[in-house]
Amino acid sequence: MTRKHKPKATACPSEKTRWAYWMQAIEPTSKAIELAFPGYHPQWVQCSQRTEISPDSFVYLRQHVMGLSQAKTAAYLRVSVKTLREWESGLKTIPFMAFELLRLVYESAAFRLSHAKWDGWFIAKDGCFVSPDVGRMAVQPHDFAALQYTQGERDAVRRENQKLREAIAAKTEENNRLRELFVNQGVVDEIAHIRDRIGELFGQINTARIFKLKPVKKAA
Repeated sequence: MTRKHKPKATACPSEKTRWAYWMQAIEPTSKAIELAFPGYHPQWVQCSQRTEISPDSFVYLRQHVMGLSQAKTAAYLRVSVKTLREWESGLKTIPFMAFELLRLVYESAAFRLSHAKWDGWFIAKDGCFVSPDVGRMAVQPHDFAALQYTQGERDAVRRENQKLREAIAAKTEENNRLRELFVNQGVVDEIAHIRDRIGELFGQINTARIFKLKPVKKAA
């Protein structure tokens, strides 16, 4: 009895992997990848099929996306500037590994952190941030999630602090104005004299009310 061999199943991405490709607008084109990764395609494999490797795409990735000069790119890839120019002009085929290396660098967290504002910062192997000013920082992902609330509280405190500063400045100005009115000793003495004089007048008025003075008779 002759045995019938079952036809080999064609390697293809799983339904979830196809959905991920569709959501990321990536068209899988490599048959070698489908055979090597039957079913599930890791994210980094999916992204490797995002862009066709061409001189235009290489220049766009290097210059417009990553903001690198030819000299910097050539130095990083360990090739000469001449070789890089030949890639970008189409005189030589761009190696897949060179293009893929730039793409992976761009999509890495290390590249995002490699900005002039983050000079000296890096991420340790255990995921902790390391600052050139304070060293290792015990910062966890939930700390970053709470930053927006912390910043909101900070802004509220700053606004309240500004209001208090303005109120203190107004009171200080009023106090200085009053001090200027009484700093002049002559004004103080004059006010005291007026006060005493008013007291004497009130005393005389009260005395006149109590003692009725008879008019003095004129001599004949």
